[in-house]
Amino acid sequence: MKKISNVLLFISFTVLLTLTPVNGVLAATNTSSSGPNGYRLYPVRTDLVLNKGSTDIVTVYIQNATSDVENLQTVVDDFEAPTNETGNPALLLNGATAPSHSLKQFATVLNPKFTLQPNQQEAVNVEIKIPPNAESGGYYGAVRFAPIGPGGNKNVNLSASVASLILLTVPGNLIQRVYVSGFGVAQGNSTVTHAFFFSNKNLNAIVRFKNIGNVQEEPFGKILLKKGTTVLSSVGVNTANPPGNVLPDSIRAFSAKLTKVGWFGKYTIEGNFGYGNKGQLLMAQASFYVIPIAVIIITLLIILFILFLIFGLPRLIRAYNRRVIARASRRQQ
Repeated sequence: MKKISNVLLFISFTVLLTLTPVNGVLAATNTSSSGPNGYRLYPVRTDLVLNKGSTDIVTVYIQNATSDVENLQTVVDDFEAPTNETGNPALLLNGATAPSHSLKQFATVLNPKFTLQPNQQEAVNVEIKIPPNAESGGYYGAVRFAPIGPGGNKNVNLSASVASLILLTVPGNLIQRVYVSGFGVAQGNSTVTHAFFFSNKNLNAIVRFKNIGNVQEEPFGKILLKKGTTVLSSVGVNTANPPGNVLPDSIRAFSAKLTKVGWFGKYTIEGNFGYGNKGQLLMAQASFYVIPIAVIIITLLIILFILFLIFGLPRLIRAYNRRVIARASRRQQ
């Protein structure tokens, strides 16, 4: 009876956890980009290291891929990490400045307005000047291009603009501290992790890195999928070119597709990650179960049948025996 109760509890727990989570802008991932407005941009991202008191020029190339003449303006906007953990920059518009890690304070656009003929390319230079008393750490912003509105309107429409990101590191007292704030498995396009799944289709390992340092980090590593002690597959994390960054004081989730997950059983994912210029290491582990609905239904039917044999059948037999005895007693009378 105790074993049967434990099995029933396990099935109920399985169904519950399958339905309940266990845990708890601007995209740029390529070296070139063509926006919906017909602008081609190169590079999409620049990683820069500048010492205090130094100056450098970042050049961004923009091409007019349309048949129209375009009057463009260039602005530098700060951005912050998004709250949805995707890593897509959340731009601060209308002159807003980031409270910390602001690149805008160091940047000057040398050719803020220009005209592009059809298929013409323009090299836009942005001067980055670091004061001698600047604090060490990471700074980031976006060089954004947008059409100049009628009458020279300076309001820049985000949907009509394209941007190139700049991530700057000022050496010195760099604080590099990252830890894994979440590790598990999700299904489909969701990043909400679970411990139980009805199907082995479209499963992804989700690792969340939290950066509590003062400079952006590019975590890397691999995730092993295991069943028992057998390694079924290995998948890389943050393998895009260029790799994604985790900004200071933020969490970013990275997804890695899991292959060779069987139709049934318990599986384990083991993550080995690194970050920083000293190769700091991080490890994480999580287990999950794949239990198809058919297996759950069959298991429940078997349990019900066993319960019937233990409790129901003896009662039926006793009732039958009482009826036989009662019938026999009436005949004797």
